[in-house]
Amino acid sequence: MTFLQFSQTHFLRGTSLLVLRQHGLYISQRKRNGVAWLESEIPYEELLPVSVEHTQPTWSFSWVWVLVWLGYHLASAALHMADDPEAWVAMLAFGLVVGSIVALRRWYGATTTLYTNRLRITMPLRASQRAAFEAFTDELRHRAHGYLRSEYAQVNPLGPIELQLHRLHWLHHLNVLSEQELRTLSTRLTGRLSLDPLKLMGQDLETPYLN
Repeated sequence: MTFLQFSQTHFLRGTSLLVLRQHGLYISQRKRNGVAWLESEIPYEELLPVSVEHTQPTWSFSWVWVLVWLGYHLASAALHMADDPEAWVAMLAFGLVVGSIVALRRWYGATTTLYTNRLRITMPLRASQRAAFEAFTDELRHRAHGYLRSEYAQVNPLGPIELQLHRLHWLHHLNVLSEQELRTLSTRLTGRLSLDPLKLMGQDLETPYLN
């Protein structure tokens, strides 16, 4: 299955849309009223490397201290008024409110960040959406690698050698080409097994050419 786009909507933060286009990744993030605050297309040449990070919301010490303080005082009041049903109702309501806040923060506060060479995009993804997003990023890497291979991994010994060697090493740096592929294409381009000079009796000699 090919994943050409990924879209996500959050009731507070608006919408995010990522689309794999022919020459790059299109990104659009809009507010709730539909106004775009981020809209860009990253060429595949400027995209890699790509990584994904999932984060869960954390509670600051001040918030934890406030909740503990309120819980302690409500529990103390309920114990002192053990015969008063309203005290226990207030204690139960406090527990429900705190539990709801924790659940909502965990459900809606989790974020996923897509890192690229040029920018990063953060979206509030739920756990149920992560599998689809991971599939999209896998397709994104595959599409970027395939595009760079087709555009820059073709060698022509009759063309400018240095420029083509630079491109091959650039692709290897981006993990588009393996070490073996880099050596094979470099040999096909230059006719040499290696560009490193040979040393003989203290003198540097050129690497012999292949027939």
